[in-house]
Amino acid sequence: MDDKLKDLNKLYNSIKIPENLDRVVNDAIYKEKKDGMTIMRAFNNKLFKRIGVIAASCVIILGVTVNANPIFAEEIYKIPVVGHLAKMITFREYSNENETSISKVKIPNVMMTDHKMVEALINKTIKEKVDQILEEQAVLDAEYKEAYLETGGKEEDYNKIEITVDYKKHYVSENMISFEISKYQTLAPAYDEKYFYNINLNTGKSLTLKDALGENYVSLIKDRVTEQMQSRMNKNNNDKMYNVDDFRNMEINENQNYYIQENGDIVVVFAKYEVACGSMGQQEFIAGSVKN
Repeated sequence: MDDKLKDLNKLYNSIKIPENLDRVVNDAIYKEKKDGMTIMRAFNNKLFKRIGVIAASCVIILGVTVNANPIFAEEIYKIPVVGHLAKMITFREYSNENETSISKVKIPNVMMTDHKMVEALINKTIKEKVDQILEEQAVLDAEYKEAYLETGGKEEDYNKIEITVDYKKHYVSENMISFEISKYQTLAPAYDEKYFYNINLNTGKSLTLKDALGENYVSLIKDRVTEQMQSRMNKNNNDKMYNVDDFRNMEINENQNYYIQENGDIVVVFAKYEVACGSMGQQEFIAGSVKN
């Protein structure tokens, strides 16, 4: 082994190094650097453009996928940066046509990272309400068509009733959510309905007006609604819009309909004819704020 090492050493020392080797190597390194910088700069420009296109595509795909796939939305919600975007999504959307009606239905789901039992309870409540709406509407549709035919209407002239079931999220925070489920149909406006939900996200409990406004909720509502009624009548120069005395004597319980606006205002809702003539439709008044 020692003899082999000695022979290799002699061979290494016998190699003659060209006098201009340093200059040749330096020139080669400089050329590689120069060409490399040019290539890398072009590569970077292409890379950055491609990254920009991919990033924009990802944003679009993310938005579509969260609404189209509830399982994906639930997984996305676990990411803190975008979690709040998936708190309430369209879980299912479909259209249906039968002998009496044409319906368009949009069903929401509430998505939560914690309190899965509460999440399941809320979504069960939503499903049951939508099912109830559709079942009751089906009976109404059948009765209407039967009456139409019995009074001389022809099958070929029958116009199917169009129904829309939808939802709207009004307010959401870490502790509560406020939303509505609505039904509109072309038979008669009197059959339109809105159902309001205000739910504690920690317990799943429905929050009443008493929960939202406190023990003095009745006097608070009557004072603030009376003030707004008077203001509206003054603005419209019409003192017949509301009967304030009747309203002051009206019974208001803690289950009165209400919702919470995005800015935190608590809005009390009165159905048609409840505090005004039917032509004025549903009436809404601000009764307080969740910030108070």
